[in-house]
Amino acid sequence: MHRTPWIVAALALAACAPRPETPEQAQARRKAETDSAKVALQAAETLVLGYLAAGKADSAARFYTEDATYTTAGAPTARGRAAVQATFERLLGMGHWTIAVTPESVEASGPVAVEFGRSVISFAPGPHAPPGLAGSFPDTGAYLFTWRKVGGAWLIANDINVSTRAPGRKK
Repeated sequence: MHRTPWIVAALALAACAPRPETPEQAQARRKAETDSAKVALQAAETLVLGYLAAGKADSAARFYTEDATYTTAGAPTARGRAAVQATFERLLGMGHWTIAVTPESVEASGPVAVEFGRSVISFAPGPHAPPGLAGSFPDTGAYLFTWRKVGGAWLIANDINVSTRAPGRKK
């Protein structure tokens, strides 16, 4: 039995195999991925917030994955893009919302990114706003987004936002 061709083939394959990343290489790759993601995430957020300010729930919801979750205090979690859109439609039906976000940290690795930041939400009630709702605004809070790259675009997979106001306290 001739083992030489098999040994040569195995050695050749081993020589072609990618070498594992060093910790320094992994850190540099994650930094490059994070720097690239930050630009794309900020552009997407600008569009989403603009659509919400313009009352366009459907356009804002397109920046969420099909299986996205949207969680905010005092409401059940919306699960799925259609539920996120319905939640946005309900909120926009109450009045005009202005949301400003300030990212504090972003970490990306491959097709996933995690963003934490602060938010300021203002609300001008419309005729269908629940009584007293306007008294809770402006409000400051924190948010956590997990993003997923789908078809080359960054989409929000999880949107969790909370108020920094003590429970039961108005402005």
